[in-house]
Amino acid sequence: MQIVNERLVGIYNHWRFVRATDDIPAVDRWDPLDLVQHLGHLFVVRVEPSGPDDVAPDLRYTLIGTYLVDVLGRDTTGQLVRDTFPDGHPVSSVYHRAIALRRPVRTHGRLDWVDKKYRRFESVLLPLVGCDGAIAKFAGAAVYETMGRSVVDAPEPA
Repeated sequence: MQIVNERLVGIYNHWRFVRATDDIPAVDRWDPLDLVQHLGHLFVVRVEPSGPDDVAPDLRYTLIGTYLVDVLGRDTTGQLVRDTFPDGHPVSSVYHRAIALRRPVRTHGRLDWVDKKYRRFESVLLPLVGCDGAIAKFAGAAVYETMGRSVVDAPEPA
């Protein structure tokens, strides 16, 4: 996985550290407070059991960092992931693929879904397992930039 932004590299390396010898770290080994310097960029998504007619599990935001809220102009804490993106957006399928593959994912692109086409993003989705070995949560982080500036060189808001 080739991550461009140094902040995201640091968060990914922390995920690798807490997994120890396991393929995927346990939920109880991941504490966002271990990453205080990155807290505003972090988000957590809980994998919830699907309904009787659903094939794929529901995904719910349980933490959204303040930097993300400021850039996106919305706080989606407590909402289902699918309800926070327009119909047809591939975000849910990215999570479901990460669940099936049982590995972290890097995403990047433009912020078209929040009318911020002038901004680009890079993010990581890092799976965490419950005591049953199934993916129970995703720890994630995102960085944003104005088009024409490097994700690596993007200044942080004051």
